[in-house]
Amino acid sequence: MEAVALDFTYRYAHPSGVVANREGKALQLATCGASHEQPHFFKGRIQHPRELGSMLVSLTEVVRAHYFLQRPALLDPVVTSNDEMLRFEGFSGCCGAYARVDLPASAFDGKMHGRGTTNVDFNEPMRAALTRMSDHEAFQLSVGSDHVTLEQDGAATIEKKVKLPVRWLKGFSEVQAYQPRLELVHEMPAAEARRFVRSLGSGNAPKRPSYVVQSGRALRLTQRETLGAVRIAGVHRLRSLQSLVGRAKAMRVWADHDAGTSGWELVLESGRFFLMVSPEIYRGFSGEGQVLETLAQEEWRRVLPQVRAQLKWQNQIDTAVLAAETGLDSKQIRRALEVLGARGLVGFDASAGRFFHRELPFDLTRVEKLQPRLENARKLLAEEKVRVAASIGEEAWDLDVDGTGVVHRVRIRPDGDKCSCPWFNKHRGERGPCKHVLAARLLLADNLAVDASVAQA
Repeated sequence: MEAVALDFTYRYAHPSGVVANREGKALQLATCGASHEQPHFFKGRIQHPRELGSMLVSLTEVVRAHYFLQRPALLDPVVTSNDEMLRFEGFSGCCGAYARVDLPASAFDGKMHGRGTTNVDFNEPMRAALTRMSDHEAFQLSVGSDHVTLEQDGAATIEKKVKLPVRWLKGFSEVQAYQPRLELVHEMPAAEARRFVRSLGSGNAPKRPSYVVQSGRALRLTQRETLGAVRIAGVHRLRSLQSLVGRAKAMRVWADHDAGTSGWELVLESGRFFLMVSPEIYRGFSGEGQVLETLAQEEWRRVLPQVRAQLKWQNQIDTAVLAAETGLDSKQIRRALEVLGARGLVGFDASAGRFFHRELPFDLTRVEKLQPRLENARKLLAEEKVRVAASIGEEAWDLDVDGTGVVHRVRIRPDGDKCSCPWFNKHRGERGPCKHVLAARLLLADNLAVDASVAQA
């Protein structure tokens, strides 16, 4: 069975690469938006060219990697610019690793200007140019270029047609659901960070999960699970840190012990390199389904326009400010931000503990339609195959959902939902709710909405 994919054609006005100008050499990134425009929204001279080049090369290493299944890699990272930060984001070919480079205004000489999000062309000449960047030469970074024509300096229009896998779109949705749950577990200085990352070696990764534990001031890997240890399946997914750790000032390790995800952040002079890996090497973020429960709770539809209207390319979205400006409570705002994350309109920065505004250069309103479990849940509801069996107490119900020759029992509880279906018994909620739980949640939401309308009448 072929993977679902969307046809999308990128048209770049010129190749990405290093070009000469009167101020020295410039790193010029060709861009393309969803409507094929070539936006130009950032320009600045790089303070530490070699380090910044190394960070972007490490990003491309993750994007090119296949840690599990061999699938076509997309070599066009997404870049977002606002008044305070320039961010590059991308996924591995198998979608099991997410990488981001955060470059603050201090990484550039001059005032940052322009706001926008687009994807950039990282071709082979571009990668080679990044590798050769040196602190002995002046470099200027330009995202997009509105003055280069198709014929100028022999540059031709590059038209690159790619299959845009749905897993890539859904991956951006899912990592925004995982990242807010990360907690800072370890923070170490440069020497300890180098010692640990270099201890990962280059051999075959253990087949069983490894655990990162603290031993004195240092971190080490063990095959034994202990309280507070950071679980990592596929330690070879961390090796993209090896080429950067020599320049790092510090390293932070983030973890969600319940979900099994982890985040690895290197702090450098120019900015930060953040790597997040999925709970298992065979689990790409695109198939997790962590956003399904949020999407199924329909109350966000009423407040979403109010919250979205407040997005102004903020580097950090302050929920307290949004609450004051919209009159909504923090829970409503959080739900709306989670949905906006599912649509690619906000990302999450674990270091800041806040969402940031960015708009991916694709129509991610389609993501909800590309969630088969959610679509199947709505179909069950439309066919009247969901019934409330008993009201157990406040926010607790039992429901029956008709399956194929069987009736599944769904238990809705404040401390977690359960279903008797084989899919739930296999995953135990780790990969989001099953279609029966989603259908039950949708029915209850409809019933509560009707009861509220009757009460108001």
